[in-house]
Amino acid sequence: MRELTSLMLVAAILAAFACVVILSDRAESTSVDEYISASRGEVKPVFDPRFPADPRSSRKLWEARKESSTDSEIEEPPENISEASAAPVVEERVPEISGRLSFVLKDLTSKRLELILYRLDDTVFGHGTVSENSSTQQVSAIGDIMGNALELDVISEYTIYRLKIDSSKSPMTGTFTAYRADASSWPGVVYQEGAA
Repeated sequence: MRELTSLMLVAAILAAFACVVILSDRAESTSVDEYISASRGEVKPVFDPRFPADPRSSRKLWEARKESSTDSEIEEPPENISEASAAPVVEERVPEISGRLSFVLKDLTSKRLELILYRLDDTVFGHGTVSENSSTQQVSAIGDIMGNALELDVISEYTIYRLKIDSSKSPMTGTFTAYRADASSWPGVVYQEGAA
């Protein structure tokens, strides 16, 4: 019995020593706060410096790489092709989505949306009003431009209008979905007023 007790004591001492060695190795890279957070299921986000921290930065980096790769891949045309047979260069129309814009939101009724939008790179934001009959509400707006698509959230006191607009045409047109505070929602169409 004494041998069994002393054998268990030696095993416990060795196990404790092994734990101390393992914890001392990990202590260099992990703090006590990180252990506590991990035990609660809280995970601190890890940012790899080799990659962009958010989707907008990633998109900008991708576009910059795309532009630089297309510039370096341009080759001289073969000598036997005449200049007259070259395809015409078509410039893509960049939508002008800023300043004062007017839209009509059409579902079961018609609402007039007046916005003053500001543009910062691919982000637009601003304020305005939405009017129906004699009722007018103040709204704020924020959205993103992705190519020829404008995705814009227009927020009033009790309603969010999620607009998806094709900005390649003049006047601009698209669709929207409205969401109310009472969890109801409905679709509709949107078109720009006063554009040539």
